[in-house]
Amino acid sequence: MEPNEALAELMELSSRIEDAAIVGGSGFVLASSAAPERGEQLARIAAELLAAAGDVRPSADVSRVEVSLGSTSVFVVSEGGRFAVATTLPGPIAGLVVYDLRTALRRLDEQPPRKQARKKKQADA
Repeated sequence: MEPNEALAELMELSSRIEDAAIVGGSGFVLASSAAPERGEQLARIAAELLAAAGDVRPSADVSRVEVSLGSTSVFVVSEGGRFAVATTLPGPIAGLVVYDLRTALRRLDEQPPRKQARKKKQADA
């Protein structure tokens, strides 16, 4: 699935998410629900949160970060060399937001259904 499609699906399914971005392994924003500048900002925030969490526990891979700021929360989920980041409305159900972000990342690996070629009818000989 294309990143923009996965992000659109995420935004439709998760009513608590305000802004979100899907970011490639190089830090390049693959898709953003907001203006490109906001997507870049979310990517920087997510990279910094992942790095800080890695400093706290250097012996483990960080696959999830959640920061609650009272009026909003920030979630980062990392998988397969990419990460998804989202800001939410107050009071999100953390497990659902994480599940939705992880699902969006996994959808990127899904191949679009192939169109089957029509078989030509062979004439009887």
